[in-house]
Amino acid sequence: MKHKKLVIGTCIALAAAVGGVSVTASAGTAIKTAVATTGQLDCELELNGKAESLTERTYFAKVAGRVGTVHVKEGDLVKKGDLLVSYDMEDLMMDQTLAELDAAADQGGYDDSKQSGSRVAGLYGEARNSIAQLDQQIETTEAVILMTQQALTARQSELSARGAQLQADLACCVPDEDDDPDDVQHARENIEQEIARNSHDQKFDPEIVRRQDELQYLNYLMASYKEKKSVMESQKAATQLNIQTEGAKDKLEAVKAADDLVNEARLRDIETASKGIISDLEGVVTKIEVTEGAQISSGQELIQIQSLDDTAVVCYVNKYDIINIEEGQSASAHIKNRDYSCHVSRIEKKTSEDGVTPGIRVEIRIDDPDDSIILGIEAKAKVQTAMLAYALLVPADAVCSDDEGKYVFVVNEGRAYRRAVVTGASNDDMVEICEGLGAGETVGWDEMAELSDGQKVKVQ
Repeated sequence: MKHKKLVIGTCIALAAAVGGVSVTASAGTAIKTAVATTGQLDCELELNGKAESLTERTYFAKVAGRVGTVHVKEGDLVKKGDLLVSYDMEDLMMDQTLAELDAAADQGGYDDSKQSGSRVAGLYGEARNSIAQLDQQIETTEAVILMTQQALTARQSELSARGAQLQADLACCVPDEDDDPDDVQHARENIEQEIARNSHDQKFDPEIVRRQDELQYLNYLMASYKEKKSVMESQKAATQLNIQTEGAKDKLEAVKAADDLVNEARLRDIETASKGIISDLEGVVTKIEVTEGAQISSGQELIQIQSLDDTAVVCYVNKYDIINIEEGQSASAHIKNRDYSCHVSRIEKKTSEDGVTPGIRVEIRIDDPDDSIILGIEAKAKVQTAMLAYALLVPADAVCSDDEGKYVFVVNEGRAYRRAVVTGASNDDMVEICEGLGAGETVGWDEMAELSDGQKVKVQ
């Protein structure tokens, strides 16, 4: 039975009685003896496995944006509170401004709808307040449009300058007397490829496209604000009463509440993202799905960490050994020349079907793991499957077996007599005798040859 190995725990009463006496047969053959004594027998099952984490955490992007810095690498050990990934702050500030503008636009729309149902005097005062608010929104939007246009122009200028430089490089790339024409031609082809890529980037560069989309959206907001301002100015001068129904008022309040929840969540996510992606556990980085400078979308998987605080030795146990294992049993593990106290925490109720790790998955949780454990490293575990407190014990070397069953040689008055016995639990060193032998009787064995029934021996 693969992996099965039983090891002695403690044998208190027998320790002083075993292995200390030698006897010599009449022919001079040395044998050993031991007294059958009641003692404690611990049985353990030794298993091979790997150290694995039972807790895995995947971190996702809260908001869309550009990655600033990735602060860890795969295989790094991280502590709780360590910074894993940080955003580009310029992009986040832009997103925050846009979110605030959206919230302001929703607030303006809500105010607009509320004001449309008020009396003439109320319409006049509310419209006046909305105009002031819209003036502020228009001023803010103009500033954002200017900043976005500058960023777009800077990027376009950068790509244009690069294109001009490439054209100049191409013009200068002509063969001299000492140059290899093939090398010069190859260099020209490379430059021409760079020029083609630059020409494409000047139109379709992701940053240029994004800035253009932002400008389109900001211009839409500007037009919306100006339109609303025009409406408010007309409303300010209006004298006709326009009263909303109760149903319309309820709908307006519900829409406003929903918009507030969305805007608050968006601003809260941006604030959280400004602090970066923070580890909330101690563990090992096992996967990184993002690179510095990359544009990421909301909800995108970024990084994965496996906890070291929840580590186990995972073993696959065959059908013969699994009958001796139960959840809750005490165990130990040996990993990287260190020993750990453990317990059997989980036994899967199915067999493995991948063909690579046959057997039943058993998780032996480490009680007090530390950061010296390497996930995936091979480990040995020992599960305490039984403990007999008052067992009649003899050394395992004293027990023989043949077709008739198991037997020992009892030493009595200078002779060794064969006696059949029934054995129970055992480990590498000791065997429990259930029937056939009494406490205090002496058993003997020859390490070099088989004794015979009635063989004369002499105690030295």
